[in-house]
Parts: sequence; C-alpha cells; structure tokens
Amino acid sequence: MVEKKFLQAVNRYSLIRPKDKILIAFSGGVDSVVLTYLLKKFKNYLGIHKIYLAHLNHLIRGEEAFENEKFCIEFAKRENLDIFVKRVDIKKLSKQLNKSVEQVGREERYKYFKELMDKYSINKLATGHHLTDLTETMTLWFIQGNKKGLKGFKPKENQIIKPLYLLKKEEIEEYAKEKKLDYHLDKTNFDTIFLRNKVRHEILGILKEINPNLENSLKILSYFLNLDDDFIKKYIDNLNLDLKSLNELELNLLKNLDKAVIYRILQDWIYLKTDYYPSYTQLIDFLELLEKEGYKQLKINKDFKLIKTYSKIYISKNVDKEVKEYFYKINIGDDIFIKEVGVSLRVFKVKELDKINIKNEKRVVCFEIEEQKPTFLIRNRKKGDRFIPFKHKKEKKLKDVMIDLKIDRNMRDIIPLLVYKDKILWIVGYKRSNYYLLNENSHSKNIVCFEILEK
Repeated sequence: MVEKKFLQAVNRYSLIRPKDKILIAFSGGVDSVVLTYLLKKFKNYLGIHKIYLAHLNHLIRGEEAFENEKFCIEFAKRENLDIFVKRVDIKKLSKQLNKSVEQVGREERYKYFKELMDKYSINKLATGHHLTDLTETMTLWFIQGNKKGLKGFKPKENQIIKPLYLLKKEEIEEYAKEKKLDYHLDKTNFDTIFLRNKVRHEILGILKEINPNLENSLKILSYFLNLDDDFIKKYIDNLNLDLKSLNELELNLLKNLDKAVIYRILQDWIYLKTDYYPSYTQLIDFLELLEKEGYKQLKINKDFKLIKTYSKIYISKNVDKEVKEYFYKINIGDDIFIKEVGVSLRVFKVKELDKINIKNEKRVVCFEIEEQKPTFLIRNRKKGDRFIPFKHKKEKKLKDVMIDLKIDRNMRDIIPLLVYKDKILWIVGYKRSNYYLLNENSHSKNIVCFEILEK
C-alpha cells in the first residue's frame, strides 16, 4: 500500500519526470530514509537520472547531532549514494539575526539545498513531508490564527516535491519496520515543550477521536484553500507589481482593490522589504490605516515601521532621532512638495467657490486673504505654538489640539502647519483654524485655497 500511494502521488501531481536529477533533504529520520528507499527502488521505473543526499547539521543537540551526521554519511555509503554535508551553528545565527531557531534552521537548510542544486544542475528537491505533517502544520497554524499556514503545503511547489504526500506517519513507520530499514531517532520529537510536538502527541489524538479521517479531511481543505490562494496570487501577478523593487505603494491603486487582495499585497510586500511576516492583527491595523486621512504610521516590528502619507505608503527603519525643523515659503500659484511627509500642496485663487469641495477640511481649505500677494509658510510645530480650531473662539495649546485629534505622539513634530502672519491657519490634513473665514460677503478675488494633491 505504501508503494502504491507513493507512485500515486508521483503520477497524480507530476512530481518526477524522466532524466530528473533529485536531491533528497536527508535528516536521517524515518521519513527521509523511507523516501530515499522508495526513490532508489523505483529509480529506473521513473527514469530518474541520479539521486543525491544533502544533510545540514544544525549543531543544536550536542553529541547527538554528530551521531546523526555520522549515520547519514554511513547510510549514503552503504546505499552507494553521493551525500553533501554542512554544519551551521543555528542557535548562534538565530541570535545574530534575531529570529527563531526553527525559522533560521529552515532558511539555512533551503539555502544550502539551493546552492547544491545550482552547483550540480539538480532540478528537483525531494522532502519527506507526508500527510500527517500536513495535518500537524494546518492544526498548528489554526491554533495560532495564521491563514498563510492554515492552507498547509502542496505536493509540488516549483522545484520542491513531496512524494510521501499521501502517506500517514504510521504507514511510513510500519513500512520501515517491514523492510528492516535503519534510521536515526530524533529524541526531540517526543519533547512536548515544543508546540509542534505538543500538537503531534497530544492534540491530534483528541481530534482523531472526533474525526478518525482527520488527515484526509484536512488534505481536502488544504486543496481548496490553495486554490483560493492561487487565484489571489494570479490576480496580483496580473497587476504587474514588482513588489520586491517597489519602495512605495500608491494609495489610489490599493483603494480600488478588494480587501483580500490588499491583505496579500501588504503581507508579501512587507515580508520582501523586512524579512518579517506581519500578523493578521497587524494586517487589519494596516488596512484601517489606509482608510484614514492624513499622515499616519504604525510599527511593523522593532526595526521597521509602515508610513502612510496622503497619497502613498512606504516602509522606513525605526531610528530614534530628533525631528529637524523645516519650513517652506509658498505663494499663490505654487505647487510644493513637502519631502518630510511626502505630500504635495497647491495654492490657488478661485473665481467660483461652489466649484471647489471645501467640505473636506482634511484635503482642501480656503481663506479670505485681502493681501494681493501674500506669502505663506509651511513648517512643523515649535514650542509655544497655539491654535484656534474652527468654530472655536479661544486659543488652545497646539499640543492639546493634536491630542484631541488623536494624532500619534511620535508624529506631532513632523506634521506640516500652514502659517500666515504668525497665525496657524491649518494643521495640514487634519484641522483648519477659525482665522480668515469665508462668509456670504466674501469677494472671490480674495479667496485663497490650499489643496493636498494626489500624486
């Protein structure tokens, strides 16, 4: 039955073609040993050109890691197979990179496998992932509320193949026993301190009591979740967005897309730029950020933050430094770009006020200015600044107004202010003042408007 399911997976998912050169990710455990045995047994039947083994010693389990490495080398020699071995201090590297041991271990393994495949022109990488692994993975990510992991893995992803995809763990172990295959037992597989092992040895047993066909049920769920995921991926591909090279995303583009697509774009873009997968709580916060007016920012992790201007979003490093003072002079007819917040501002006179949308004070404001050639200033706040909000009579501390507007503390020093004759007319993108108001007697030749421009 094991051999039949192995061949079913190979044929159903087109995992192996004649003349393939296959590198096996070889840990020395029962899964990789059975995988090697089956690939070698059906090598001629499947037309495989050559089989290689690759083992990465993580240097985590002390002497046991070296015993495991020795077993892998002796196994390859006994089976007359070429083996590549490399040692990497994963714990040390994980501290340097500030990542989990599990994540760094996986990244280093696949980095090593790719190096070997490129060097020796190997076109397939075979891993020992099986149906029980799929069940564990989906359950693990379900517990953690992670949709990306919930879809599990495919039997074939680019050059990576999983010929044991249709087999359960117990079937693989029984087959190894039947064929008297020797393998190395990883004692950490029974350590319930690790979450995956807790899922494996405790939680899945309970779930199988409820649904004895759990593995196949989740395999079907994985299939349909991957169909949905592939659809979104193809949709994004058709947008021709080179996310890796894009340093910013235009809000006009994102606002016309479905939320499911925006989530995926943000998730992939942030990962490509920061090497960090945002949580789904963060993605929800980021999406809400896009719908807010004005200049906003949110923390991604300790190293990066997501910044939203009036027309785009971009990623910046978290650097604790004092914001420098800035100011720009601006006259009627000017368009200026305020680089500190990444926004452009236009100043113009209007002949017919009803053609201007002045209801949105966050984007457009107008004032009655009698001076024919006025000069305005755009600057950030200074100590002692005061402001009279629209429809108020008394001045307030600018700081208190910003608190009332729920402007983040770390943004208050960078937001631009429109100033005329030492009076703050507009907290740009947030609130206009009560100065120079228009009324029914306002003459059109004296009306000066300021508008935030879309890029």
